[in-house]
Amino acid sequence: MRSIARLLLALSLLSLLGLGCGGGNDVAYVAIHNYFDNPDNSFNPPWTICESSYLGVDFGKIDIGATTSELEVTPGLGYVLMVAAWNDPTCDPSHCLPIATTSEEEVVSGQHRTIDIQMDNHQGPCPPEGVEPIPEAQYEAIRALWPSYNFQPYANRTQNTQCTSS
Repeated sequence: MRSIARLLLALSLLSLLGLGCGGGNDVAYVAIHNYFDNPDNSFNPPWTICESSYLGVDFGKIDIGATTSELEVTPGLGYVLMVAAWNDPTCDPSHCLPIATTSEEEVVSGQHRTIDIQMDNHQGPCPPEGVEPIPEAQYEAIRALWPSYNFQPYANRTQNTQCTSS
């Protein structure tokens, strides 16, 4: 009986220290690829990704065709949140809009994954007719991450400069 109690105590201590199964040191390795130059798409929006974040990790700017370095993230499920500039690799704020992946992307412990961002898996505040707009939760999360872009509140999202310019 004492040996079982000692074993349970040891397992509890290992768990607290993050050394046992499912410990707190789990990581996944993620890179993000700006694939708005996908040759298989009939149309590729000219988005330079100026800011990007996934599962709370900042991936920064990603030019069209470029892939970020692989970064460590806590495994989980989340949207890739971004600010992108239309046809402007300099990322002038007047050409920028908040965009996000259309679905949550998942990574598991130990996984190495590159997430492609392209026409088929992104959404924004003023999409073309027939494309669903970005949900409010993702839009507002982007506004909170990068307030310096001064994006309009969700109810007025189609009034952002890039939505109204021709």
